[in-house]
Amino acid sequence: MSVKSRTIFGHPAGLYVLFFTELWERFSFYGMKTLLVLYMINHFFWSQERASDLLGWYAFLAYGLPVVGGFVADRWLGARRAVVFGAILLSAGHICMAIESMPFFYTALGLIIAGVGLLKPNVSTQVGALYKPGDPRRDGAFTIFYMGINLGALIGPLLCDWLRVNHGWSWGFGAAGVGMILGLIVYVIGQKILVEFNQEVPTEEQQAEAAARPQHPPHVVRDRIIVLLVVFAFIILFWTAFEQSPNAMLVWADKHTNLSLTSVEVEPASIEEAASQAEASGAATTEQPRGLGTRIADWLRDPRMSSGQTQAFNPFFIITVAPIFAFLWVWLDRRKLQPSTPMKMVLGLVGVALAFGVMWPAAHFENRASSVQLAALPAGISTDEQGRVYIVETMKGSEERVYFGLTRLHYDADRQVLELNGVLPDLDRLRLLSETAPADFKRTVEGLVTRSEEQASAARIGESWEFAEELPSVPPDFRIAGTEAPKMLSWDADMGTLTVTDKINERAKVELLAAAAQPDFKQAVDALYVNSSRFKVSVWWLIGFYLVLTMGELCLSPVGLSLVTKLAPPKHVGLFMGGWFLATAIAEKLAQVFGAYWGKMPPADYFLIFVVMCAVGGLLLALLVRPLKRMMHGVQ
Repeated sequence: MSVKSRTIFGHPAGLYVLFFTELWERFSFYGMKTLLVLYMINHFFWSQERASDLLGWYAFLAYGLPVVGGFVADRWLGARRAVVFGAILLSAGHICMAIESMPFFYTALGLIIAGVGLLKPNVSTQVGALYKPGDPRRDGAFTIFYMGINLGALIGPLLCDWLRVNHGWSWGFGAAGVGMILGLIVYVIGQKILVEFNQEVPTEEQQAEAAARPQHPPHVVRDRIIVLLVVFAFIILFWTAFEQSPNAMLVWADKHTNLSLTSVEVEPASIEEAASQAEASGAATTEQPRGLGTRIADWLRDPRMSSGQTQAFNPFFIITVAPIFAFLWVWLDRRKLQPSTPMKMVLGLVGVALAFGVMWPAAHFENRASSVQLAALPAGISTDEQGRVYIVETMKGSEERVYFGLTRLHYDADRQVLELNGVLPDLDRLRLLSETAPADFKRTVEGLVTRSEEQASAARIGESWEFAEELPSVPPDFRIAGTEAPKMLSWDADMGTLTVTDKINERAKVELLAAAAQPDFKQAVDALYVNSSRFKVSVWWLIGFYLVLTMGELCLSPVGLSLVTKLAPPKHVGLFMGGWFLATAIAEKLAQVFGAYWGKMPPADYFLIFVVMCAVGGLLLALLVRPLKRMMHGVQ
């Protein structure tokens, strides 16, 4: 048997080359996507609105450009070269993402978008090209191939976010890059066993036979196209709700969820003062490095996830639940009970509505009250007519109110009480405190930021530098603390000087300002931060959400793709498949338009939007099922 005719488990060996190529590509894509919003809001310290806007455009282009990538491959490059070029661009993009710098960040996103556009459509087309027309193994091949997609989507968030938590952002993004390089190596080495069967040219007899067959009347064609356009509208609705996962649902996991799989007790959040007190009493303030064995033992005692790892729930349930659904459809079909494709899509929309319905009571459990005494709000912090705390920021040339605690932080001036429902996110705590730093201190910090940027630009690669400056208006207990500031700043209390050793990024600047906050206000906000952290809700609410969401996906996504191939006119199947992906891309952008409103309303209200939206959409589609079935003219 020649190399080119080798089979593994009844399928061409080339299928497994494509399987592992796509596995590693999806590993890198979803691993990076898991970190993206967390990176923007936690590291760059962007607002939810700004992060959502960029995510929306990134996802729109990443899901929309494969339509162009397929055309480019068909017209000029060919599928193989398109995959190689796409993999190279993706590898370069993920490597750039591992460099924690804004220019590299934008460059990385551009490279990744272009790489996905070239690679994604052309790997899939090669799966079908491995089989001769009419080969009954083709459907099974795509099942195996899509298993590779979901394995990559499962492993990517688990590993990349573990590396992010334990070793830093560069490690998480770097792992995504290594995964893509592995995919490229697999594809290049395995190209020799990718045997493609081109579509056979029909003989004159076959052409005559085809011409003699009765043609569909124009109004069949017209009706089926109308059905597809209606389907696309509901597809946009479905994915708009579904794609809250990498943004709002990820932030919910990061800021409002107890990520322990077994413990119902939530440990209160720790703040910098705890480390300061330990240092003053002579206790150890830094944790000793722990070996892998110790980490595993600790995890077994208290198994917990990181926030990004919750993105693995959906592919996990795809892998485990999809076979059950496949059996269910066959079982129902044998009894002539299988729902039509439009009805399955109704079930998909209802499934998403029910998934967000799971989160609605979770939001109410989180929405518990805590309060502290505070004589008055400091200058720069205001309240509206409902007592909600806000600051005014200039955004896009106009002044806008920025609320805190997802609009649930209130101040009652009569009772002199600062009160909060739900969990106060760490980002809100820092923004509140930084606003109350003395004005001359703020000016000094702005100067430090500018000077650090100039020093970093002038220094050669790998060259170390530092400078020191006296700080005005700092409180007696002023200390450098946080996740970023201690990496580049050190404070000498005796000399009253701050030493800068690296470029000060936005989060480090805010952490530095927060350290000089008005003392009474700082004490009150810190107390709310610690007390409210006890109200984080169990990760099992998210597990339930993703289980129901995945069931909705399995009702809609696979059958929707199949329907496109059945209803589209034969000459224009590619065009309408492009329409499917364009609808998905539009939904990706719309999803993040909604995502920008996370934090501008209580979580329960936000989740209710998608309950109502998808329930109404499901009801409307249910009313259209019969006319749509008639317009499908016999297509099942």
